[in-house]
Amino acid sequence: MGKFSIIAFGAMMILISTPVEIQGEDLETAWEKYQIEFPMAFETNSKPQLVLRKSIFAKTHARIEEHNAKVDANFQMAHNIFSVMTEGEKKYYFGARLPVPPSNLTRSPSSVIKPASNIDYRNDRCMPPVRDQGGCGSCWAHTATAVVEFNKCKKSGGNAIDLSEQQLVECSAESGGCIGGWEHEAWQYLASCGGQTFESSYPYTASDGANCRFNTKDMTIGAKLSTLNYVEWVPEKDISTMMSILSSGRILTVYILLPDSFMNYKSGIFDDTKCNNGNAHALNPVGYGTLNGVDYWDFCANKSNGNYANPAECKSYISCSNGMAYKMNCPFGLVYHEKYDTCDYSSAVPGCM
Repeated sequence: MGKFSIIAFGAMMILISTPVEIQGEDLETAWEKYQIEFPMAFETNSKPQLVLRKSIFAKTHARIEEHNAKVDANFQMAHNIFSVMTEGEKKYYFGARLPVPPSNLTRSPSSVIKPASNIDYRNDRCMPPVRDQGGCGSCWAHTATAVVEFNKCKKSGGNAIDLSEQQLVECSAESGGCIGGWEHEAWQYLASCGGQTFESSYPYTASDGANCRFNTKDMTIGAKLSTLNYVEWVPEKDISTMMSILSSGRILTVYILLPDSFMNYKSGIFDDTKCNNGNAHALNPVGYGTLNGVDYWDFCANKSNGNYANPAECKSYISCSNGMAYKMNCPFGLVYHEKYDTCDYSSAVPGCM
């Protein structure tokens, strides 16, 4: 794989329904189709509210039409749940915080192993399904959990598990729940508290109002981390190390600043360079490759773009079945990955609550 023309970033999770095909349609026709396709995307119990949503839709529609009409566009846009949201409402779907190298972490070696020419874990049996984070800025909890699930599955011979993101949202005290957090803080919490329970024991609610309910008396540990020194950081622009980590059979997590157009991304290699500092998002890179001479990264795991590739399976995220190609124009901060010991993941361990 050639040198990346720009830079790289990571992945997250969200769900939505299939985007509406509207290219070449007039506004009124597109609006009628949208209301049928996304009946719950906005409130229509008042005329002022309906007028507001249609006004926002009109602006979104114009941007989509203009972009899709470009003959040299590398990606396509489509309507989804974000098409009628205000900028303030969209912010609830982001939850990454600008990171700094944690003092207790070490830098990943420049090369773990020689990177493969391409990697694609989107359809791997260990790849967690796409999940909907809802209107909660918990991308950090979803991406942190995806790393644990994938790496633990690989270590256990392909036995997939479904762990609780809600445990991290409510119990990782150093993070901010639905207002954002950091993966390394989530992993430190899991190491100190005994591990992460299953989704069935501590289901996701897309909220952070409740007190931490994790306990080892009533909840079985699905995965545990050995020490506080299991996380390494990869400096921004260190493409080769990211590729090496993926080539070694693991996934990782990174932070990016998403352009506004990403909220209506449909398909293709996303290469918009108009980064928005307010759209900080955590994602899981799950592969990389080259298409028509363009280097890209694959992402899937959680959602926050009302479509992230295949809204039929996500209400706001990336679809692992189709995946998403990204040219890494807006990365920032660090990339974290996790190391496991050889402990018995099914054994009960002391809890911290």
